[in-house]
Amino acid sequence: MEGLDEFEFDDDPLILERLPWLETPLDPRRPCIRILTIHPGANDSPITCSLQVASLDDNPQYESLSYVWGDAKKTKPIKVGGETLNATENLVEFLGCLRQQNAVRVVWADAICIDQTNEEEKGRQIQLMTRIYRQAKEAHIWFGRFTQLWTDEIRGDTGEFIPICEWTSDDWDRTQRLVLREELEEFQRAGGKAPQERELRGADGVIMLQTLAMLDEIAGGKHFHELPLLLIANDNSTRASRYILNKRLFEIHDCFRWILSRPWWIRVWTLQEAVLPRVDPIIHASPYSFRLSRLFNGIKGINDHSSNCCKRLTPLFYSAGYSRTRFEDRIRSFAVYEHRKMFAESEPFPSTPLGEAIDSARDRKATVPQDHFYGILGLQDPEIQERWFGAFGFSGTTAEIFSRCTKLLYDIRRSLVRMGEARGVRSSKVSDLPSWAIDLTAEIPPSFDGNQRWELFDASPKTEFEGWNDFPDLVGQDLQVKAIPIGTVGVCAKEPPAYDMDILDSPRGPSVILRHVMEWERLYTDYARPANFDKFWRAVRLDRDIRQYYMHKRFLLPTQKLAEIQQWWKHFKETGDRRDLYLDPRFDDLKLGDYHYRALKLNFEKHVFFCSVRGEPGMGPMEIQPSDEIFVLHGCPAPAVLRRRVGKGGFNFVGLCYLESWMRGKATYGRAQWQTVTLY
Repeated sequence: MEGLDEFEFDDDPLILERLPWLETPLDPRRPCIRILTIHPGANDSPITCSLQVASLDDNPQYESLSYVWGDAKKTKPIKVGGETLNATENLVEFLGCLRQQNAVRVVWADAICIDQTNEEEKGRQIQLMTRIYRQAKEAHIWFGRFTQLWTDEIRGDTGEFIPICEWTSDDWDRTQRLVLREELEEFQRAGGKAPQERELRGADGVIMLQTLAMLDEIAGGKHFHELPLLLIANDNSTRASRYILNKRLFEIHDCFRWILSRPWWIRVWTLQEAVLPRVDPIIHASPYSFRLSRLFNGIKGINDHSSNCCKRLTPLFYSAGYSRTRFEDRIRSFAVYEHRKMFAESEPFPSTPLGEAIDSARDRKATVPQDHFYGILGLQDPEIQERWFGAFGFSGTTAEIFSRCTKLLYDIRRSLVRMGEARGVRSSKVSDLPSWAIDLTAEIPPSFDGNQRWELFDASPKTEFEGWNDFPDLVGQDLQVKAIPIGTVGVCAKEPPAYDMDILDSPRGPSVILRHVMEWERLYTDYARPANFDKFWRAVRLDRDIRQYYMHKRFLLPTQKLAEIQQWWKHFKETGDRRDLYLDPRFDDLKLGDYHYRALKLNFEKHVFFCSVRGEPGMGPMEIQPSDEIFVLHGCPAPAVLRRRVGKGGFNFVGLCYLESWMRGKATYGRAQWQTVTLY
């Protein structure tokens, strides 16, 4: 401890635990990091390590670790430079998994290589994070141990999920009857062949290996009907009932759920830790290890087959197990795949768009809210990182950081379309967050498609948001925009109560939605004189035909379609039958479709009906109120609802909206009178 013996803290446990870092100071003038050498040892022996300082400019040899810290109260001792350090159990298990018996292993693990008690050092190391992970010679991801208790780990926070191994015979029979009744014919039409139950290969094999093998087969091009989704029973069943579901496939999907529901997926920092490495990271689910690309290729194969060649068999594949993985888990994993793809395609200056990075971080968790930004900053262009840290360093409240990030997003895109997901007048856990700023900690609902939806319009054609000259200009709680006033809210439908929204996907949901739409119709009839029901239905449907799955193909409603909608509505009110009046071409057995109802449901979940004081119908944010003002904004494809601040200057942003006849540039006809509006 040369250089430290002048201080008397041999008996101070806090100082003693910091000795490994105090003995390896980092030069703030150079891109220095600590690297951790794991000394050889047997599986059950204590873990011993040592720290060394290295400069990234010298291209040191090390491997990066990505893991979840775990419960800070659950620790185990390890030796670092001869001193005892209490690391979390999860990290200790990871180090034990990586330790070699006859050779050292050099790694970078943030919890040990950064002095977590030194905020100044943490800030400098975060600025180096991109280089740390990009320069790693190998990358490792820790999912934890895959033990015989793995089925207990997939139940979910509330324990609502029941692993297939615990299904009762009644559960199994009920599911089997339902799936076979609806999907067997499609399986046979596709050429699917069900093997004999006793001929199923590998039924007694290791479940993790079988799960990876299924992903490999789909990634290699195997179609759903070529998988053993169904089996032929061994008993003397009649021909009509001889098919059974492959129970082993359900178990494989439960294992797939385990993989996609690891806590590693939901942490903010692990996003960039998986995306930044140039190498293909190795996932460790001890005692198994496999490359991240192997998992992603399987997930991509499932998505590709589901939306293309195997679309008609997707319900059977889902019923046979894939729906046993949570939608949000699949989306979260695919987001990591997309970011790695974007990074690879943008070499030699790899980065991902800030908007996409924000989307991926918002449904993840962090110890402190600011990490929702700093955890994705490493994915940005190096110039953006350098300019950010040059202007702000590692300082600022959460509200200040999120505000700067939002302004930067608007500036990069030269568009305000992302204001559709700003806080508005809703409550936020982030104190003092402006109404126009995006709360990076707020989760995005699975059904959210607001940005794509608003991009279909052009209320402010040929305009761009005018951003800032330099990063210091991002400071401030105000946002100045150019705007044209186009109306004032006259009357609004009531926001649906929570209990109505909770049952939308239940059998009672359609009656709730259609009852509210009838109230909208009465509201419009009473307020607009005279009522124009072509305009009403354009507003309620947001002037789009949802028969096209992809948002960009949803064209404006033609006059013929409006007549069809009104004919359907009249028929529904007379008969109570919400089905379309025409056959759905998606079905070979000539069923009536439900496009009109689904279009209403899609908008009902996100918007509420209102009329301007001139009687123009519209759909706006749930928080809209009478006297709110409507503006077309420079660089925003949809009008914005703003609310004057009582006793103060400026406005609060409420949300984007649809206002009939103003969605295609009417406000900019002739000599547009733009004015500057300040949002807070």
